[in-house]
Amino acid sequence: MPHTPIPANVLIVDDQPANLLALEAALEPLAVNLVRAMSGLQALAALETGDFAAVLLDVRMPGMDGFEVAREIRSRPRTRFTPILFVTAGDDPDEAMMAAYALGAVDFLAKPLRTAVLQAKVGVFVELYRSKEELRARERRDFEQRLEAKEERYRTLFESIDEGFCVIQLLRDNDGQLRDYRFEEANEAFVMHTGLADPVGRSIREVVQGEDRRWLDIYDRVASTGEATRFVEESKAMNRWFDVYAARLGGPGSDRLAVIFSDITQRLLAEQDLRRLADELAQANKRKTEFLATLAHELRNPLAPLSNGLHLMRMAGGKAELVEKTRQMMERQVQHMVHLVDDLLDVARISTGKVELRRRAMDLLEVVATAVETSGSLIDAAGHKLQLELAPGPLAMDADPTRIAQVVSNLLNNAAKYTPPAGTIRLQVRREGDEAVLSVSDTGIGIAPDSIAKVFEMFAQVSNGERPQGGLGIGLSLVQSLVVLHGGSIAATSPGPGLGSTFTVRLPLAPLALDGQPAAAGTAVPAPGQLDVLVVDDNTDAAESLGVLLEMEGHASRIAHNGKQALAMAQARPPDVVFLDIGLPDVSGYDVARSLRAMPPLTQTLLVALTGWGTEDDRQRTREAGFDLHLTKPAELSAVEELLRVAAQAKSARSS
Repeated sequence: MPHTPIPANVLIVDDQPANLLALEAALEPLAVNLVRAMSGLQALAALETGDFAAVLLDVRMPGMDGFEVAREIRSRPRTRFTPILFVTAGDDPDEAMMAAYALGAVDFLAKPLRTAVLQAKVGVFVELYRSKEELRARERRDFEQRLEAKEERYRTLFESIDEGFCVIQLLRDNDGQLRDYRFEEANEAFVMHTGLADPVGRSIREVVQGEDRRWLDIYDRVASTGEATRFVEESKAMNRWFDVYAARLGGPGSDRLAVIFSDITQRLLAEQDLRRLADELAQANKRKTEFLATLAHELRNPLAPLSNGLHLMRMAGGKAELVEKTRQMMERQVQHMVHLVDDLLDVARISTGKVELRRRAMDLLEVVATAVETSGSLIDAAGHKLQLELAPGPLAMDADPTRIAQVVSNLLNNAAKYTPPAGTIRLQVRREGDEAVLSVSDTGIGIAPDSIAKVFEMFAQVSNGERPQGGLGIGLSLVQSLVVLHGGSIAATSPGPGLGSTFTVRLPLAPLALDGQPAAAGTAVPAPGQLDVLVVDDNTDAAESLGVLLEMEGHASRIAHNGKQALAMAQARPPDVVFLDIGLPDVSGYDVARSLRAMPPLTQTLLVALTGWGTEDDRQRTREAGFDLHLTKPAELSAVEELLRVAAQAKSARSS
């Protein structure tokens, strides 16, 4: 491929057109771009807009002669070193030549010009110009290649680091106050650490709403002082913590910063969790130590009178009255020890998930009366006044009466224990919607605000600055666990130390039938091997007669007369089989079936549609609603017995 010469310009200046034509003809073989100028001013104008390999300048020109033009060319930085060849036809060439060289001319040609000489002399300067331009081009290419390589290395480094990196431009108002900053560059890790996509070209206030002013103040200080800064700061707007290093780019007055940073939110959260766990372990260890000391104390208390009682009985001889009194004392101490051991066993069972509730239909008010009687001796011994405020009528529940009585009794005992003698204890029981609310209030030592959240923790004991009032510190924890097992909740409140406290328990009541009374049929918990069957039918006679048949077959049955009642009973105790009427008064049986299927505990429950509708379309609708079987009223007893037999086998297989 032929080499393409570097373009070169030659300026020819002469006031005679014929002379210009002659010069053009002579220089044509040089393959240069010839630029004409017919005066000194035209020549200077051409030199302002372009670079020239050489200038052929006529000496004698009207207005501004060649020497004046040459003097002006040499005075300008751009053309100071441009070669000037004077051309003249004067009578005294020696004098003109001396003047030309004094002005920095590189040659002096007298007319008439010889073409070969002219070409040779101008050609030297053209080649010199091309050589210099080629050298400049090569140096420029080398520089660009080196610059490109450096940029590539920078870009590779820029994108390869794990930390977020960005270059920001601080944005100030007319008063020089920093109001925002714009992202000019950002690496890929920037998005990972901030969650902000496509930040380049946008300001922080455009990508993050409500960014903290403190960040602007830090960056403003770095730009003003030029001192690089490393800091840890939270971005509340992004809900993240960052470890940041910021440095100014450029000298004084520059508002461009390089920022490298890491999202340390998870690290800080982990450190906080470790500190919290360490504190919790320390507290747990402290509570364990206190518990063991308290347990030793509580066990020694009854052991001492028991030991003394044995000695008294040996020494009493025939004194029957003393023996009987000693025996009664020993029985009380044994009962106290039994109570301590029972509490410990209950805690162990609940902690391991082995506690079993023996639910049955019960009236909360009757259980409360039993608990009050149990705790009465402790309340009377301290001279407390017990106020009872009980709701009228029964409060029916499906619960374990022994455990509910234990909850109430523990709360009353706790109030009696932490209330100074002759205090007041108030027990309130009321209905709120579908819940029973039981609260025990006292005028005792109260609870500090920072201890409210801890009163239900294992081994925690309320204290007024003195030693705890006895017990193992597991009573309230046990109460909370039993309440939660029944699907309820408990909360403690207190105005503060010395101002008493209130414990409020919420427990679910049994579903009501259509007449507003508790559903009365079949609430017994099934025995092992029995099926728990829920019958849902608004026809009372049909539902009760089917319930009797189920019980005669050896299964436990429950009856609901509407959809809402059925859902509540199923949620309280998931049944094994549900006989569900389609035409219910409040909710369609199809909707009830879908709701039952949405309950995770009922995935294995056998759903049987019991309806007067028996077409194929009706059967398709029950299948789509989640029913397993479709029985048309009146259902044949043999079909009911067969599906119960299959359900019992399936339940037995799941249990084994």
